Amino acid sequence: MKRTQRIAFGILISLGICRAALAEDDIKIGGLLETSGFIASLGQPALEGAQLAVDQVNAAGGIKGRKVSLVNVNTESDNTKSVSALKRLTTQENVVAIIGPSSSGSNFAIADAVERAKVPMIGIGATRGIVMPTDRRKYVFLVPLTDVVVEGVMLKDMKKRGITKIAMLHSDVAFGTSASDSLEKLVKDEGITLVDNESFGNGDTDMTPQLTKIRGTDAQATVIWATGPGLAIATRNYRALGIKGPLYLTHAANDFNFLRLAGDSANGVLLPSSKIYVANELPDSDPQKKVLTSFSAAYQAKYGHLPATFAGNGYDAAMLLMDAIRTAGDKPDAIRNAVENVKDYVGVTARYTYGPQDHFGTRAESVEMLTVEQGKFKLAH
Repeated sequence: MKRTQRIAFGILISLGICRAALAEDDIKIGGLLETSGFIASLGQPALEGAQLAVDQVNAAGGIKGRKVSLVNVNTESDNTKSVSALKRLTTQENVVAIIGPSSSGSNFAIADAVERAKVPMIGIGATRGIVMPTDRRKYVFLVPLTDVVVEGVMLKDMKKRGITKIAMLHSDVAFGTSASDSLEKLVKDEGITLVDNESFGNGDTDMTPQLTKIRGTDAQATVIWATGPGLAIATRNYRALGIKGPLYLTHAANDFNFLRLAGDSANGVLLPSSKIYVANELPDSDPQKKVLTSFSAAYQAKYGHLPATFAGNGYDAAMLLMDAIRTAGDKPDAIRNAVENVKDYVGVTARYTYGPQDHFGTRAESVEMLTVEQGKFKLAH
């Protein structure tokens, strides 16, 4: 090899080493967000929100001069693929923390593996059981409004309206069954009777039989708890049957995709929700208002459309993890400890306070009851 060739080769090798060193110096956060499959309408906005958070931190100089990279593996709304994706992130990508999937079922599927890997994960599944019991879920946290929190707010709204008897229809996946279990316990504390509790298959295309049975009871209101197309189908079936009384929906209904699929049937529903769609209606004294309006403006500037509530979940998860890294360093155990010690963090979806016995984080004051008027979310009165 000629001397000039040796020099050129050496320069290329040096550049490669420098690039590798720079890449290795990045702080890598993993994502398990579903951009295809059944839960893609939740996972895609969550990924967009998380990426926005990372971009903002990097634009401000990163974390103590180090850039943050988000490595997302599309789990395709599949529990088995979620397990494989988690293994890739922890053993090949060597991420220091993870933003978990939107599907409650996928969060349940990987929770034990997260504990074995000892890498902190903030999941976006909205089922409280994902982090229970906390002595066996030390590395798993949540950012969405969880089923127990929103059901509590929903039941108080029912009491305010004089409702004492209700019926429920829920999907048979983890998100629906967990909410059913918790509602059956919570109604007793509020003096409300659950007179009927029906379920349907997550892939069912007609819930008329179950809703016909509910129509035959003395329920004064009905609760439907599901995600994806099934929620919209059940809502349309409910309206087609002419069932009287208020229709309450899960917080998963605070989604533009639900409005599109349910059409006019969505008008008049009641649902517990984050404040993202009604930020301009909030009083200036609400600590989330400024955060919400700033986030919404930045999101629209980046993606060209309004953020769904799930985008706020992804954004909050990423910001909480990056704040923990800024405070405690990039070792997974230190990140876990820092997240567990978060107190009154004001996010997009909620205000968060965690603790050794509380990996749910969200507080009831983060929830508003919404309704739908002419295809748009509004504060309920």
